[in-house]
Amino acid sequence: SLQGVRRAIVHVYNSTSTVQREKVFGMDQHGINEIAVQGAKWVQEYAARQSGSEWVFQYSPESFTGTEIDYAVEVCNAVIEVWQPTPDNKTIINLPATVEMTTPNVYADQIEYFGRAVNRRDAIVLSLHTHNDRGCAVAAAELAVQGGADRVEGTLLGNGERTGNMDIVTMGMNLYSRGVDPALDFSNIDEIIQVVKAVTNLPVHPRHPYAGELVFTGFSGSHQDAIKKSLAKQRDDEPWDVAYLPIDPADLGRSYQEVIRINSQSGKGGIAYVLEQAHGLHLPRWLQIDFSDVVQSHAESSESEVSPAQIWQLFRAHYFEQQHPLSLKSFSVQ
Repeated sequence: SLQGVRRAIVHVYNSTSTVQREKVFGMDQHGINEIAVQGAKWVQEYAARQSGSEWVFQYSPESFTGTEIDYAVEVCNAVIEVWQPTPDNKTIINLPATVEMTTPNVYADQIEYFGRAVNRRDAIVLSLHTHNDRGCAVAAAELAVQGGADRVEGTLLGNGERTGNMDIVTMGMNLYSRGVDPALDFSNIDEIIQVVKAVTNLPVHPRHPYAGELVFTGFSGSHQDAIKKSLAKQRDDEPWDVAYLPIDPADLGRSYQEVIRINSQSGKGGIAYVLEQAHGLHLPRWLQIDFSDVVQSHAESSESEVSPAQIWQLFRAHYFEQQHPLSLKSFSVQ
């Protein structure tokens, strides 16, 4: 299937964990080693038949986190001995948390120990592959990078078996939020979301970090007021520094229109912001206070979010279209 390819990473893996050795394969450590070495030899032989392609070999001791750490080093060294990588022609050694079994700091300690113990460290790319069984895949990957890893595997929005793989969007944007360029383009996050939804036939949670529909949205009155005031003082030539918004939504292709959304929890600042953005109205403080009661009353009675169009309708009905107790019949200017 790879005949004629310019460059390819060929990945070989076999499970090395105690539970798989004992209950799935019925083999001891020596038998598992032989499976890994044989696989490494086959890949090397087949690659040699296609000398026109650039081959990168990758090995994973699957279920690394369920494997004795010294034995994980041993089986990887056996594969490295077959492939004989060099600093100019490196091999990827990938250490999967196929099932997330411990806290992120323990995984990071395992990666650090492995990096110090494995042979030919300068000739391998130490890679991570975390799963999200405990909900900590991103945290584990971040700590393990600090523990010495060179490479991270993940999926868009965390798609994968069971609770999913490490979400490459979240990790990339975490780096971005701290001023580190992840060298990944998330500038049109909504397009990425639509592709993922179409391919997986799964929804994206509205509170999914960075990608969810509600992640840049404030409903609380105090939050809305802080966002409104911060945005008013934010300058284009200054670093992003807005309350409750860790990054500029525009960097993900999002607009500010949905940053503040109104329900019964919302205060005067959020309602005033919506009218200012949609209709250019700058309400004085007394009017903000007066009109917020109108909107909150509507939100409570309807038990729903109040759209910008509904807010404008309420504003017109309350202040423009009142006929009682007074109405203007006519006027003249002299």
